[in-house]
Amino acid sequence: MNKGIRTSLLIIALASLGTAFSRVALADHDRGYHKQKHSHHYRERVVVYERPIAYAPVVAARPIYRTVAVEVPVDTCRVETVAYRERRGGDSFGGTVVGGLIGAAIGYELGHSSGHAAAAGGVIGAAIGNSASGGGRTVTRYEDREVCQTRYRTEYERRLVGYDVSYSHNGRIYYTETTQHPGDRIRVDVSYGR
Repeated sequence: MNKGIRTSLLIIALASLGTAFSRVALADHDRGYHKQKHSHHYRERVVVYERPIAYAPVVAARPIYRTVAVEVPVDTCRVETVAYRERRGGDSFGGTVVGGLIGAAIGYELGHSSGHAAAAGGVIGAAIGNSASGGGRTVTRYEDREVCQTRYRTEYERRLVGYDVSYSHNGRIYYTETTQHPGDRIRVDVSYGR
């Protein structure tokens, strides 16, 4: 075969192969084999299965009572006599000043006009005047006060805690417990055959 013809046949063969490969690539692309490269063309399908719900007629709803313990506060009060101390009434400041002046005058006269004797007399007179006016004494007094104390007593009560419900579904009677009265029908999860 001529060299020119062989080259032409080779070019035609390569072109045919290229066309075939491009068709395969396009077919793969349409089938989703190139998701990583062209992911914006495909959406993931999510299927959500919901449990079928139905309502069944209530045959009976009997209240359920339970006895519960309740702590009840109880106040007990009594009157107690309480002692307290208070300073005796009177003007202790006035008594101290007056006593100090009198004591200073007496000390001045007895000490022959000595300043030391007047000062000592003033201190002694102030102490006597304070004591005489009640400034240094405390008095114990008594008062009646109400004193209360809270204690807890346990009482027992009967409380409604729910309902024992029987209902009919598919020709059978089923039983369940609810916290509230269901009314004349109750919701039933039919995926479990109820």
